[in-house]
Amino acid sequence: MNTAIRRETTVDDYRKVFVSFARFVQGKELASIARVDVLGFRDFLATRGQSPTTVSRKIGILKTLFRVARDYELLKANPAEQVRTVYTPRQKSRVAFSPEDLSRIFNSPIYTDNYRPVAGGKEACYWLPLLALFTGARVEELAQLLVDDIRPVEGLGWYINISDEAEHSQLKNAASRRRIPIHRTLVDCGFLNYAQSVRDSRFLFPELKPNPRQKLGGYFSTFFSGYLRKRICITDTRKVFHSFRHTFKDICRRVGIDEAVHDALTGHTAPHAGRRYGNEHYPLEPLFAAIEQFEVQGLDLSHLYTATPSSHIPKPDGKMISAYYGIVIAFCQTRGNARMPPCIHARCHGSEASFSIPDNTLLSGTFPFAKQVLVQAWIEIHREELIANWENGKSGGDFFRIDPLR
Repeated sequence: MNTAIRRETTVDDYRKVFVSFARFVQGKELASIARVDVLGFRDFLATRGQSPTTVSRKIGILKTLFRVARDYELLKANPAEQVRTVYTPRQKSRVAFSPEDLSRIFNSPIYTDNYRPVAGGKEACYWLPLLALFTGARVEELAQLLVDDIRPVEGLGWYINISDEAEHSQLKNAASRRRIPIHRTLVDCGFLNYAQSVRDSRFLFPELKPNPRQKLGGYFSTFFSGYLRKRICITDTRKVFHSFRHTFKDICRRVGIDEAVHDALTGHTAPHAGRRYGNEHYPLEPLFAAIEQFEVQGLDLSHLYTATPSSHIPKPDGKMISAYYGIVIAFCQTRGNARMPPCIHARCHGSEASFSIPDNTLLSGTFPFAKQVLVQAWIEIHREELIANWENGKSGGDFFRIDPLR
């Protein structure tokens, strides 16, 4: 998408303000519009119950219109230039979810009774709240994702690529282009398996339909607000889907994630000039490290796990010892864990698992059945080599490569 051209929705917003102002001044000629007309329009909007933020935005649009008119010498001065809106303190329009709110959301019928309403985009209503909680992304950023936006990076894991590269994609600003590592809890809940299951659909959430403004998250947002109020009984109107984004930011601050890093994760514009230097994308390593720190205290999602939690899977030692048929095998970490029995770590298309070498059993994680058979066949063939290799590495020597399954 070409961000140098204003989006259609922005043009539509501007047009509505212009038409509203023209009606208010009863078709007055441009050259005769004065500051008093703009002041009157401002007060008219306020008396109609519009918030100071909305009034300020609309007066700002008029300022832009009159600035262009002045530049083209259609006006001698900008009549909106010195018009200010009176700010009155209000409650925040959006607030974070509490731990109790989150527990009620993720123990509601969508997550306990397989409730998949069409209005919520079917599977989208299950995954969008989970993704928002663990990524801090906006609803439209998630709703418009393609399957190809779920990407692996060697040695780190999987991440979500948020961009406006596709024709249908729209982002709030340039800072919104970013990469967000996929949290281990999302993996435990089966998100990578879900992405694999819709790989022929192009869109990650193919059941979402665009609203008249071509927003794929539009109808879903309306559904979710109603679901919060009527089904879950979270009645505070400041709590909406966007509250997940506030929750994510609060958790980042609580667990000590650096501000520059959580700004990069959420796509907030960096306030410091120094952050504008360097490559377009923030480096992945600190982003993955930050997501490792991210923990939602007081929320139990174990009823959603489709596999042994990945946090309990022994990590690979970092050196691959074999690879075949899309399977990568490394030894599990031995450093600082002398009691760990010999075991290997296998990874394939987002699935991870550890296997005991002596008795060839699955210790933790989940693996596609056909691939698991190949791993266990390979262990049977190379058990003696594997144990010798394990002992060699544990005593300080290097691990050596072992022939793949042929």
